Amino acid sequence: MRKPAHPARLLKTPYIILVLIAALVVPVSASGFVWARKGVTVVVDGTTAYYKTQADTVADVLDEASVVVGVHDVVSPALDSTVDDGSTVVVRHSIPVSIDCNGDVLALDVVGTTVADALVAGGLDPSLGLNVSPAVEEPLRKNMTIVAKDVFLRISQEEVEIPFDVIERPDPTLLAGQRAIFTPGTPGRALRVYEIVVTGGVEGTRYVKAEQVLLEPVAEVVAVGIKKAAPRILVAAKKMHVAPRPSAAPASGQKLTFRSTAYTPWDAGCGGISVIERKLRAYAVPSGWGIVAVDPRVIPLGTKVYVSGYGYAIAADTGGAIKGNIVDVCFWAGGEAASRHAAIHWGRKSVTITIIK
Repeated sequence: MRKPAHPARLLKTPYIILVLIAALVVPVSASGFVWARKGVTVVVDGTTAYYKTQADTVADVLDEASVVVGVHDVVSPALDSTVDDGSTVVVRHSIPVSIDCNGDVLALDVVGTTVADALVAGGLDPSLGLNVSPAVEEPLRKNMTIVAKDVFLRISQEEVEIPFDVIERPDPTLLAGQRAIFTPGTPGRALRVYEIVVTGGVEGTRYVKAEQVLLEPVAEVVAVGIKKAAPRILVAAKKMHVAPRPSAAPASGQKLTFRSTAYTPWDAGCGGISVIERKLRAYAVPSGWGIVAVDPRVIPLGTKVYVSGYGYAIAADTGGAIKGNIVDVCFWAGGEAASRHAAIHWGRKSVTITIIK
């Protein structure tokens, strides 16, 4: 019997099958590798990026995207969560800031975008009585300092003085430029309720919310001279009372401390030198003594006194502004110019009054 001419053909059949299987497996494996890659959207502080990845967890995805996450940052879903095709990962980084609330400083890391977010993170309600700088809508910046102060209203009740009005009336008996108080003014009193804005413990603007008048003020009436001055005629000087001169203080007597001013007969409302001459006669003022204006409730008229720096005098005059421990000394020696100079030089000062028995 003759041998087959091509015995090897039957032996090659298994090899052909293996080659066909390998040809099918390679494309399937390649397509499987492509199919295993997932599309993941990553949003970092509002910025969006899309990645194709084979990562299994959120942490792996962020690591591939080179996104660093700190201990105070927020990641959603959690880092150990599994990602699928079409997953979205959101990362919000925290911002370090300081909040100064009425002097107490709190440092914290805030996950947010505005000053209001930082206040809420610090336990403060920006909508309830806070004065905030920068404003609550300002964007957060790294290492910024936010100052927050409590703001509230305080109600205060006080008794206050009501100033009096001044009414001027022309007076033809007074020379132009002269003024005399016809009716002294008296301030009033009122009970006033204030609403006070307090910011950080410091009182600010005060608003009057109510007022009750306890005592009405009395207007001051002032006579204003309109009379034209007559031409000056030089006449021989008339002999008159000798002006006061400082001398030694008395050895005994009640001593009081007063505030002192000075005036002359030619001042507005004083009536001129003739008035002083009448007072000198009426009170029998000794030669060399002076005249002082007092509050009769404190020193009775006619009282003999010694004024330090002025000399001996008689309490023979009063005045609308002379209230309480005030004494007004009179100068008239040498005429109007010299007297005014002396009164101005006296000024306002504290003096010792000795009551002479």
